[in-house]
Amino acid sequence: MVAPIGIPDSDLVSAALEDARASLRQVPDDGWGMPAAGLDWTCRETMAHILDDLGAYAMQLSGTHGHEGYAPLMEFSLTPGRPACMFWPVESGGTRAVLDCLDAVGGLLVAVVASVPADRTGWHPYGNPDRSALAAMGIVELVLHTRDIVGAHHIDYRAPAQIVAPCLERIFAHAVRSDDPWHDLLAATGRTPESRGRAWRWNSTAREVL
Repeated sequence: MVAPIGIPDSDLVSAALEDARASLRQVPDDGWGMPAAGLDWTCRETMAHILDDLGAYAMQLSGTHGHEGYAPLMEFSLTPGRPACMFWPVESGGTRAVLDCLDAVGGLLVAVVASVPADRTGWHPYGNPDRSALAAMGIVELVLHTRDIVGAHHIDYRAPAQIVAPCLERIFAHAVRSDDPWHDLLAATGRTPESRGRAWRWNSTAREVL
């Protein structure tokens, strides 16, 4: 009998952060300025994007009054023409500083998902999410972009099935399934040879609280 797939929660976000960290710590201190695999961003810019996602998703649920759109915080770019962000790891700190930032900002999403009421919802153009959707969204951004970063350094990465499967079920319910949830996530997000270039989106709409 196949065990039921759980709902993404704070424990799953924590597990995803630790799994990503184990691979990201292999990136050399001077390796964050090189292009991430398959992206126009550097590895540091890609990490800044991860941090922005984790932080922005946490802020979708952390306030009690709600708002349309993301929190109106100003983004910045240290280099003209490069991607703007809210969080930027100190460059002199190397990989340790990057991991400390991931721990701190990722911890915000963990804490919010663990503590907010089940019926609280945030905002997203792909459906206003509840805490399980935001957990899944954060995990998906984390694991996919961890793959981009470490792939630039010829380090293999695949998120464990027990982390990926609940996220697929929650925000990619209609994606094609196989016996490999990691492959299914890559396919659902246009990251396999067969799906590359295909438009995609998740469904983060809040579900009815039981």
